[in-house]
Formats: sequence, structure tokens, C-alpha cells
Amino acid sequence: MNDRFISIDVETANSWFGSICQVGVVEFVDGQIANEWETLVDPEDDFFPFNTRMHGITAARVTGQPNFQAALEMIRPLASDSLITSYGHFDRSAFSQACDLRKLAPMGNPWLNIHPVVRRAWPDRYAEGGWGLKAVCKHLGIRLSRHHNALDDARAAGQVLLSACEVVGISPVEWLARNKLPVQLSSASEVNAVGPLAGESIVFTGAMEMGRTQAQVLAAALGCAPSNTVSRKTTILVVGDQDISRLGGKEKSSKHLKAEELNEAGQEIRIVGESDFLAMVAIGRSSE
Repeated sequence: MNDRFISIDVETANSWFGSICQVGVVEFVDGQIANEWETLVDPEDDFFPFNTRMHGITAARVTGQPNFQAALEMIRPLASDSLITSYGHFDRSAFSQACDLRKLAPMGNPWLNIHPVVRRAWPDRYAEGGWGLKAVCKHLGIRLSRHHNALDDARAAGQVLLSACEVVGISPVEWLARNKLPVQLSSASEVNAVGPLAGESIVFTGAMEMGRTQAQVLAAALGCAPSNTVSRKTTILVVGDQDISRLGGKEKSSKHLKAEELNEAGQEIRIVGESDFLAMVAIGRSSE
């Protein structure tokens, strides 16, 4: 139904997307919140200090909580066959990675990334970036009391989508088609302006299986603008899987350390592994 959608947000225990440790689900019907549900999740994986500093969840807090498979069995009936939305491409990738690891059937619902929605609803302000959830909520007057709490982020993301629907005059599900239309950009022509990660700025570091040039080509196909340096424009840092496994230690590249420093200062940079990046590429291709 066009007037019902589910907003989902996840938090992760470490740099791997599949290490989900919290899920927030908010049901919207006719423009109003109809139901909210959240749970901590035992990721059956290690917690990295960097992630814990972001969301405050520790291994002790998830002791005795459902694992991802149990949480998914509760989420499926909540979502039913409705449109699922999330603020960015990462939550969908997290579900995909967590399902793949456990050989579980993925969520088969249509999935809407709200980042491109924001860029198209307010192109003068967000066509080329700056659409972090906290910043957009502040601009729109949407309350976000606990950023990086899965339920609060899911609720706020759904409210951002409703605001975009009101501005443009279309329903949530109609954004699936609208997101494929061009938006005014000044990005280089080789970057896919309507890709699922359009407007993101990506940097690669560490020992990766694929060549750096190949990785940048794949990123551009997703809509990311590749860069060789971490800056205040950077939104994604991809680290070689072998290097990212040392996140709890001190063996990090200068780019990696710079990204963490900017994150601590309030800039939102997703630090992901090469395998997570490839998962995003696969999902992006399947959505075309």
C-alpha cells in the first residue's frame, strides 16, 4: 500500500556491516507513526571501541538478547510486504550481509534509500552533499534526541521522508521511480548521478584484493565521487579487509586515522571493509 511504509535503522558492533547490535523499526501509516519496535541484538561478534563510542552499546548490554536470526523473525511480520526505507544504503547492506552469513532468506521488500530523496526534494541545499541525518533534521525542525540510537534514527528518517513527500507531492512508494531521475549536480560526468550512493565522496586505503583504479570505477558506477585524500567532504572510507580487522589495535593508515579524527569531531564518515563495499556494489546492481 502506498500509504504505509516501514523505516529501519541498525547499529553495528564493529566495522563489518553484518555485526548488527541494535535494530529500530517504525511503522508509518497515512503520514503518522502507527507502531514502533526496537531490540538490542547479540551480533555474535566482537565490539570495537570506535563503534561503542558512537552508539554506547557494549557486549555486556547484548548478553541474553536475541541474535540476528531471532530478530529477523520478529521483523518480517512487522514489515509484511510494505515498502522499507532507511537513511542511506548501509542499513540494507547490513541486513544483506547478516543474512548471507547465516544463509537466511533476505528481506524481499522494495527498499527505498532516503539519501537520494533528500537530494531531489531539496536540490538547492543537498544536491551535492551535506545530507547527514542530524543536519537534515535540524534544517527541517525534526526532533532527533539520540542520534545513533536505532529507534530514534529510524523515526527521524521516516519523518524526513514524509517531509519530502509533502514538498514534492508524491507518495513514499513513488520515490522508488523518482530516485532514478536526474538531479542537478556538478560532479564529474563519469560518476553515475543517479546511482544509489550518488553524492557520496569515497576514499580507499589499505591492502585491498582489487586494484585501486578498479575500486574507484566501481564506486563511480554507484554514484560515489572517488578521492585519494580524506577531507571534510569524505563520507565513506573503504579499508582493506585485512587492515580493518585490526581496528581495535594501532596499525592504521594515515587516511584511516584522519577519518576517525573527523568522526570524533562530528563529521559522519562510514568506515567499511572491502567486502562490505563489494556487497554495496552487488546490491546497487540488483536495484538497477
